[in-house]
Amino acid sequence: MVVQRELYKKIESNTKKSWELNWSRVDQKSITEIFDYPRVRKLAADYLRYLPREGIALEAGCGLGQWMEYFRSNGYNMVGVDYNEATIFQAKSYGAGLSLATADVRALPFKNESVDTYISFGVIEHFIEGPEVALSEAYRVLKKGGTALITVPHRNIFTVIKSPVEWLKRSSLLRRIFSKEKRIYYYQKYFEPKRLMAKFRDAGYEVMLHKPVDHTFSLVEFSGIFRDKKTYDGENAFAVKLGGVLEKFFPHMCAGSNLFVLKK
Repeated sequence: MVVQRELYKKIESNTKKSWELNWSRVDQKSITEIFDYPRVRKLAADYLRYLPREGIALEAGCGLGQWMEYFRSNGYNMVGVDYNEATIFQAKSYGAGLSLATADVRALPFKNESVDTYISFGVIEHFIEGPEVALSEAYRVLKKGGTALITVPHRNIFTVIKSPVEWLKRSSLLRRIFSKEKRIYYYQKYFEPKRLMAKFRDAGYEVMLHKPVDHTFSLVEFSGIFRDKKTYDGENAFAVKLGGVLEKFFPHMCAGSNLFVLKK
């Protein structure tokens, strides 16, 4: 138990540090331009379709606050938290007037049933101990009848194909052999949608929707041939067209993420 506890602490520390480093490398122009990407515009349309406009919307694990700023520009009353203080400081410099605080999503600084909407984009998969504590805390602060919008990455066919290469890239032994700089990686778990929905129900939520999304991003993540090299993280026209085909014919096999809409 002691060994496991120490291992968990190390993994969590590396995950937190990795995210801080990732965000520190992103400038304001790059984080703003993503909303010009076709895949992000498509994803944003889904989010707006399912997010109620009334009341306070909390983004738990907001990173640089790019989605907060987007929702605020569409009339939402946003607040956000992230557990990296440096990231929150950076986000405040990017989004003037954003309501931001440094806090862990597993211990939110909000009263019971104080927010109307809970938003979590790619967060709960990063906890080595599982998503249960974060889901319970979200349930605590969410008002009765409130909505939770949660996305997690999907283990698609491209992820499976690329996994041996990713393992080799992360191998500390190989990095030493080839004199590569040591890197810190974040922990990430892939959830089977049915199992994750069972966890949602166990936490007290009603699952209103499960939708596989972001098929174009699965291509962008798979290979540079699908990227628009003139952008920070955008896709080219070929990726957009192929992503549309994959979404139509292989919606679950090729999705980049899974979107869930929950009710308390």
